[in-house]
Amino acid sequence: MEIKKLSEYTEYVEELPVQFILSRGQSDDYPLLPSALRRDISTGTRKYPKRSIRSFLEQFRINSYQYMDNPWDIKNDVEWMIYAQHYGVPTKLMDFTTSHITSLLFAVEKSFQAKEEKDAVVYFLNPYELNLKNKQQSQIINVSETDKVSSEGHDGPFAVQGRKINARLNAQKGLFVLFQDDDEALETLADEAILRKLTIRGDATKNILSSLYSMGISFTHIYPELSSVAKDIVMQQDIEDFLREDI
Repeated sequence: MEIKKLSEYTEYVEELPVQFILSRGQSDDYPLLPSALRRDISTGTRKYPKRSIRSFLEQFRINSYQYMDNPWDIKNDVEWMIYAQHYGVPTKLMDFTTSHITSLLFAVEKSFQAKEEKDAVVYFLNPYELNLKNKQQSQIINVSETDKVSSEGHDGPFAVQGRKINARLNAQKGLFVLFQDDDEALETLADEAILRKLTIRGDATKNILSSLYSMGISFTHIYPELSSVAKDIVMQQDIEDFLREDI
């Protein structure tokens, strides 16, 4: 389905089955793979071999202790991944959120910086069906409750949650889908009972971003940091200039 107004987005969300509690917004329709498993566009080969992915996490674990208050409190590799991903380390975790309006903001947030108008997308996920299919249990796995969580040995990717380790993760209401080394992109593994896609027309993304800002949903909504205050100031000016052009 394709939409071009904020009202059409909210209508779509209201008609979704209630089990689709997670979503992910993207400024382009690239494959649903976590950063560690993505492929080079020109060659089709993976950017990082398996040994590098393991090494990334191990090096982060070794070198981060002196900068963390309670590193011994981290219970397992998956929780280490949550920390590492927050600071830019490629991992096998893909971000989702329980806030569908946050996903829409992620999808259109780069509208005024883009060189051309590209369709954006929001994916909606039923984590209960995903986990039932790939882990034989419907609940979302809490990786902070046990030291026995493994990323391998399952039938496919599954939904996990952990402690909200920072203000950004808390503001974005973030959860994750955990992939294994050889998993394919989520959209190739899931049917409509698990995953649905909504397309936002490229020529409508600026209007939708403007509507979000008019409702008080801005960069500081998803990035609660001082730098976001500056971004919002500039963005507000871009929006005002854009709206004047339509008058």
